[in-house]
Amino acid sequence: MSQAFTQFVKILGRGRKGARSLTVQEAEQAMWLILTTSVAPEQMGAFWMLIRIREETVEETVGFTRATRRFLAQQSAPQQAVQLDWPSYAGKRNELPWFLLSALALANSGVNTVMHGHSFRGEERIYVDQVLEAFNWPLCETAEELDQQLAERHFAYISLANIHPKLSEMMDLKYILGLRSPVNTVVRMMNPFSATHSVHGVFHKGYDSLHLEASEQLEDPSVLIFRGGNGEAEVNPERDVVLGKRQKGVSSWTGWPKAEQEHKRRKDNLDLSRLAEHWQGKCIDPFGEQAVRQTLASVAGLVFGVVSHDACLNLADEIWSQRDKSALSLGEAG
Repeated sequence: MSQAFTQFVKILGRGRKGARSLTVQEAEQAMWLILTTSVAPEQMGAFWMLIRIREETVEETVGFTRATRRFLAQQSAPQQAVQLDWPSYAGKRNELPWFLLSALALANSGVNTVMHGHSFRGEERIYVDQVLEAFNWPLCETAEELDQQLAERHFAYISLANIHPKLSEMMDLKYILGLRSPVNTVVRMMNPFSATHSVHGVFHKGYDSLHLEASEQLEDPSVLIFRGGNGEAEVNPERDVVLGKRQKGVSSWTGWPKAEQEHKRRKDNLDLSRLAEHWQGKCIDPFGEQAVRQTLASVAGLVFGVVSHDACLNLADEIWSQRDKSALSLGEAG
């Protein structure tokens, strides 16, 4: 048990009149103690759930993220410059992870992309690591392996456990507590390898604003945030989307209309061969086509500084048309 940590539980749990949220400095100190000392499981569970009841504030998010970035800066990092940080922590449950094809297309065009995530086994969701394993795509465990994959393919995936096991353990508290915790926000915000650009997919209303305001205080150079399919950074073409962006010190919100007027999702067919065949151009998926195109357009616009929707779509089409169709095959080496 950490005696130093009890003060933060007291701040959060003093009752309706006495409790308050943490300041940036308090949140940073609390997270630093969690990451570097022996905080008891009971303390950690109480801490996260007290915040979960009212949801984390911008100040708490900033403090947690600062501590996590400072902590990870002590770990080994890839030598190659990472251009795009792509967190993937939600999983997909009513469609395939089409955003993965968008990320691979960007990487195929030369954008060094690192995707990181965490799987909750037993949940009826499809996670990126499962898909990549089905495609025999190497999953990285070390900074050296990240360098190798970035050099060979410009794309690398690493699990949260291999970024640091303490973060993975905190995510797995969901199995014990039954609820997500603010750690879900931190892992999306942390940008573990200091990439130039970062894209955050969120699910719940208001979290896009939380991420953008926190990014402002953290002075992040280039961030895209939107409410995506199942909480992943994937534009759902059957819904309007509002993109939050911070670049060059300026924050903005832009609305894109839905690309599909009819429902084309195929919840009853989650066969991964749909992803491979769409990538290879053998069979154009009616839902996947627009999910990939709109997602690719949104992220490419961030990376290449393109603003208008039409210009982003044109850029996405160019990147997609130049992909290596042989780079992705189900059951074969990519």
